[in-house]
Amino acid sequence: MKNCPNCGSHNVKEVAYRDVSCIVCIKCGYDERNEYELTENQKQSTKAKARYSPYKTGGPKGKR
Repeated sequence: MKNCPNCGSHNVKEVAYRDVSCIVCIKCGYDERNEYELTENQKQSTKAKARYSPYKTGGPKGKR
């Protein structure tokens, strides 16, 4: 049986969440399902990531 990573309690139950076995602690309320949730802010396209790259500064197309 698994322990709670937050408080170390054995009073936990395992739940299936998105094909992953997660722990919910009954003693302290720790919920491992929150670690696997994705929000809209975390999803970015490759095009959006390239726009904010710190490495794309200067170069031959830099300031004239």
